[in-house]
Amino acid sequence: MQKPQRILFLDLMRVLALFMMIQGHTTYDFLDLAIRDGHSEGIKVWRSLRGYTAPFFMMVSGSVFTFLMISQELPNGTNPRIKTGIQRVITLLFWGYLLNFPIYVIWKIFTEDGVRQFLEVGIGETLSTIFVISLALYLYKKLREEKESKRQRLLRKIFKKSFLTNPRYRELILNTDYLKKQEFQTRLMSSVFYGILISIPYLIISNLLTLSEMQRALRVDVLHIIALGLLTILIIYLIFRKHRWVMALIIFLLLLTVICAYPLLHNVDLVTELPIFLSPYLNDFGTKSMFPLVPWLAYVFGGALMGIWLSYEVKHKNFKKVIGFKLALLGLGFLFLSELGDRFEIYYYGKSYFWHDSPNLIYHRFGVVLSVGAVMAFLSLLINDLPKFMKQMSRNTLWLYVGHLIVIYQIVKPIIGYKTRFDVPFTLVCIVCMFILMYLQTQIIIYVQKRGGYIRLIRSWFMRKSSLEEGD
Repeated sequence: MQKPQRILFLDLMRVLALFMMIQGHTTYDFLDLAIRDGHSEGIKVWRSLRGYTAPFFMMVSGSVFTFLMISQELPNGTNPRIKTGIQRVITLLFWGYLLNFPIYVIWKIFTEDGVRQFLEVGIGETLSTIFVISLALYLYKKLREEKESKRQRLLRKIFKKSFLTNPRYRELILNTDYLKKQEFQTRLMSSVFYGILISIPYLIISNLLTLSEMQRALRVDVLHIIALGLLTILIIYLIFRKHRWVMALIIFLLLLTVICAYPLLHNVDLVTELPIFLSPYLNDFGTKSMFPLVPWLAYVFGGALMGIWLSYEVKHKNFKKVIGFKLALLGLGFLFLSELGDRFEIYYYGKSYFWHDSPNLIYHRFGVVLSVGAVMAFLSLLINDLPKFMKQMSRNTLWLYVGHLIVIYQIVKPIIGYKTRFDVPFTLVCIVCMFILMYLQTQIIIYVQKRGGYIRLIRSWFMRKSSLEEGD
């Protein structure tokens, strides 16, 4: 894979998004409620800035993903970023659901109620679950397969040097399609085997969940929105990549559709009409969804349009000098559009719906993110590159997002108690400690990546340990 072209101000925006995300969650969950929910000027500013964290994070994700995908397109028409993008979508959805899942329910499997629930699971539900999980595992393994497997290479080596002289028999054995079929069967059986192992506890747990726990497990988070947004962008790219303007037009129309659907879906009760796993994607009415598709998907699409635009702008010689002015102009334009729309609402409806379900809030956030991008672009003129640790952390935002949530909600909070909170100075100490932990996590990720991944690292560690024991 060729080294992706990078834009410094995009990396600066990712660093800022990471900082806003980590300090926002840490402050929200550790600061004393009397201070956090108070009305001091400082806390008002903090709450206002925190409202831009998710839109900022989503727009930057969509922009970086689209720009890198376009910039890594090879002359022969292939694009290694497609496979990476699909793996990223699967990873985002996996962690999005896992982070919301009530882990404590797992212990119910070993209770009498858990055994009873297992015996009551229907055959149709069991088979359909095994099929879906096995299919997902098969597709994931297929996407991760980059080269010919060791087993296939070994078969080729054995048969090519064997005593077989019959041309027809040798042709049958060495036939590429035949070997691929064997590999397909092996991968399929492996997927079904692990699908059965995963589906059994899944069926038990899903039947043990109460309605409230089920809604919590299926609520839509930032990761779900980014995943579905990136998947949509990827599909549009695969269909229209030879006609970039059509690709931009389709994304723009989807953006307008999301914006127009926001007032229509915001207050509609869809819980009783749609399956429980689908309704949280459409709105938060009667669900525990924090980030439904409408309007949050608009920010990913807005970022995608920004990425397409930057893929053209970066080709200009004076790109670094003028991009800040262009971003500032766009940002101010969206802010003006938001203000104009809000005044029209007041004039036409008699009141403002800005903080309720108005598209003007979306335009306002677009303007703020683009304006901040302009500031980052001007700042990039003063520096040549980011410090190494900042680049490393900005390129692992997904894992740092997952990591800091696990630290807060699965480790620290259960130990100190969910109601334990602190004053401002100690909360600042918690924020600094969280950034230190995230830096250490980044170093661990880099260490593991350099050694071929977790599985290879664990395998090499066991092999080294066994060789030392044999030496003794």
